[in-house]
Amino acid sequence: MISLSNLHINTQINNVGIIFATNVTLIMLFTINLKIIMMKKILIAVFMLSVTISSAQFEDIFASEGDADKYVTRYMSPFFDGLMYSASAGWASSAKPLKPFHFSFDLGAAGSMIPASEESFTFNNSDYQYLRLESGPNKIPTVVGGDSQTTLKIVIPINGVENKVLEFDAAGGVKNDLTMAAVALPKFQLNMGLPLASEVSLRFFPRTEFSEKAYAGMLGFGIKHSISQYFPAKKDENGKKMKRHFNLAVQASYESIDVGTLSATNDKTVDITLGSINLQGIASFDYKFITLYGMIGYTQGNSTLKVNGTYDYTYEVQDNNGVHLRNETVQVVDPLDLKFKPTGYRGTLGVRLNLVFFRIFADYTIQKFPTANVGIGFKI
Repeated sequence: MISLSNLHINTQINNVGIIFATNVTLIMLFTINLKIIMMKKILIAVFMLSVTISSAQFEDIFASEGDADKYVTRYMSPFFDGLMYSASAGWASSAKPLKPFHFSFDLGAAGSMIPASEESFTFNNSDYQYLRLESGPNKIPTVVGGDSQTTLKIVIPINGVENKVLEFDAAGGVKNDLTMAAVALPKFQLNMGLPLASEVSLRFFPRTEFSEKAYAGMLGFGIKHSISQYFPAKKDENGKKMKRHFNLAVQASYESIDVGTLSATNDKTVDITLGSINLQGIASFDYKFITLYGMIGYTQGNSTLKVNGTYDYTYEVQDNNGVHLRNETVQVVDPLDLKFKPTGYRGTLGVRLNLVFFRIFADYTIQKFPTANVGIGFKI
């Protein structure tokens, strides 16, 4: 016979289970929605970047033939460096792995601060075959810089006595459109404990088209393995192993991000692929309510920038004395296919508050672009 007290206890247990399951579901839905909102914000920034690349002001550089690769590489390098450093952040907030087949998921954002030195680069005529500084300062903005006050000129010899000439303003950057001088990325990461004191992490956002005529997709994975397990644990007076507070681990991770613009009226598109490989050692002091952690690592990027489409240019043909002879129109098809491979060492210090199923973490990484990372996590 089942007593009323047992029924009451079972009912309470069921209610607790329902409440817990409901809360976990709501948290996951909130997290996913916030992730989409954050991704859209990033897409707005990327869209501004793509508009800058696709603007008539910037397109003129494509007419400089082989010089365009060198110029755009210098112009875009801070953007790819910043995204690589942001992508490598937030993979861990402790060296201690989750217990086998236990789960947690983290939501946050990392922002790489742009040094003032990366907002411009020095233009030297001797570095280019056809590009020339016509007027204005030789300090030209990069994509993360401000407005440009420089005029450039393309001079392409034809037959020794004539030159194709095109004059235009150097492109500015998006600094004035950003709320802060940083390249930021959202983080949504699912972690699962594995046997052998290991942990696997997954970052995923399916390729999605947004109303801003842009698309984005993300895939990343990492694996962490405890080193502490190979050192003998201290024992109490009864010979029982004591709980370990200092932990060591190694971690490897990879993240790939695809962003770009969509074209509804012509074939002009911008496609950006960002790849980041991260190797790091982790040390942490893990206590009930707080974790202090540090990391030393190495990051390597492998990214591409493709600008596709057909671009028409009208050169002014001049003689060697600068006298106008005629105009000449040419087409440039798919002008850019560039690769960026930034690398760098990194050191991180962080703190995490552990509140039962809930945790809050923040860390700061010293590297070429100093990076701040903050987030919240849930254990399920």
